[in-house]
Amino acid sequence: MGLFGRKKENKGEPNSAAEAAMWFSKASQNLKLNQYGAALECFNKVTELDPSNPAAWHEKGRIYAILKKEAQSMNCYDKAIELRPDSAVYYHNKGDALVSFKKFDEADECFEKALSLAPEDVIYLTSHAAMLAMAKKYREADEVMKKVCEIEPLAPEHWFNRANYLCEAGEFESAAAFYRTTVEIAPGHAVSQFNCGNCLSKIGKYEEAVFYYDKALKYERSMTGAMNNKGLALSCLGKHDAAYDCFRRVLIALPKDADAWYNKGYELLMLERYSEAVNAFDCALSYADADNRELIEKAREKKQEAVSKNIG
Repeated sequence: MGLFGRKKENKGEPNSAAEAAMWFSKASQNLKLNQYGAALECFNKVTELDPSNPAAWHEKGRIYAILKKEAQSMNCYDKAIELRPDSAVYYHNKGDALVSFKKFDEADECFEKALSLAPEDVIYLTSHAAMLAMAKKYREADEVMKKVCEIEPLAPEHWFNRANYLCEAGEFESAAAFYRTTVEIAPGHAVSQFNCGNCLSKIGKYEEAVFYYDKALKYERSMTGAMNNKGLALSCLGKHDAAYDCFRRVLIALPKDADAWYNKGYELLMLERYSEAVNAFDCALSYADADNRELIEKAREKKQEAVSKNIG
């Protein structure tokens, strides 16, 4: 066959690389629209045309994880890693996928591998810490977040996460300290103020807890949890008038909250306003979930006490 004949024949052959790139582009567009089925079909075209394309296998792994198809997801991630074993992001994203399937030990191995390739990557570190916390390894999660805070000391979210993990570990004093650090960096972080108050209440530092509940309410006036817990702290301090006012305010926002009605009734009982206390305990009982036996028993007991004292 002559030269011109060969050129004519080659002209009709498909350009696999160009076609694969075209399908990859279509897949990416579908992903942006969260059209996972269509994106997967496109990526399948890519891997048919170019089986050694690690990015396409990686994206297929991500999509299968979103679709909750564990085996297919792991197979695709493994293929991507086989083709590009030095890619930290592939190990990280496989770890994230394993977390979604609650395979924490295997995810741990992936995060460790990603961090061996990129030891100071904050995203990889925080993902690792979050996984450890999900596995209830809170102290280990805190150790990872300690490194993150050293790398980015002015990022409030890192101190906040560290405080959360220590709180879950029952280390309330240390957790409170890191919530304080969070609000030093971001004074308007109302959730940290609230959580700090909760930690301080856990260790009996009620006056300081009230201070932080007030701070939370300064920045988030509608935070009924802070108002409620402020009332509980004030009650522990014997400041029943102020505590009563907190629960009264909670009930303006949440008029059917059984716990708030019980708390209001308790403060009225302490203030010797017995008939009002009885009415509050009746409201608590009427709004209480039938499964909340503890609240129901407490409300009945305190109602009887209020009735007896009112008669007396």
